[in-house]
Amino acid sequence: MGDLFGKLGIDWKLLLFQVVNFLILLFLLKKFLYKPILNLLEKRQTKIRDGLKKAEESEREWQKIKKIKEKETMKAEEKAVQIIAKARQSAEAKEKEILENTSLKTEKMIEEAKINISMEREKITDEIKKEMAKYIILAAGKVLGRTLKEEDEKKIAEETLNALNKNA
Repeated sequence: MGDLFGKLGIDWKLLLFQVVNFLILLFLLKKFLYKPILNLLEKRQTKIRDGLKKAEESEREWQKIKKIKEKETMKAEEKAVQIIAKARQSAEAKEKEILENTSLKTEKMIEEAKINISMEREKITDEIKKEMAKYIILAAGKVLGRTLKEEDEKKIAEETLNALNKNA
């Protein structure tokens, strides 16, 4: 075999030495260089995968929060609409109540005014009748040419008032 390598121009001892050196170098590179580099690459790959998972999880969480926020916003808007509607109804009811109270008070005041006017009319009518009775008594006294007795005055006053009441 040495002759064959010799004819080809290869020193088999040197070749063997180089193969051993190459294997030693390969062993050392694998142990001290390739394994740490592969471990480092594996760690980076793991970190990248974890980062992507966390990013996806964060995105999902953000979407959930966004949906919750939208729901809460819609609920708040609905509640605001309900509050406004209740306030409007309350204001309308209060307005109606105030108008009814005002109407009732106005009607009551009108009734009281009518009663007062009626009482004043009766009072004035009574006073006018009394005054007319006095003037009739005075006129009767002057027509008769004498002063009338108190009994006659009362009788004439009653007859006059009765006649006025019948005409009224």
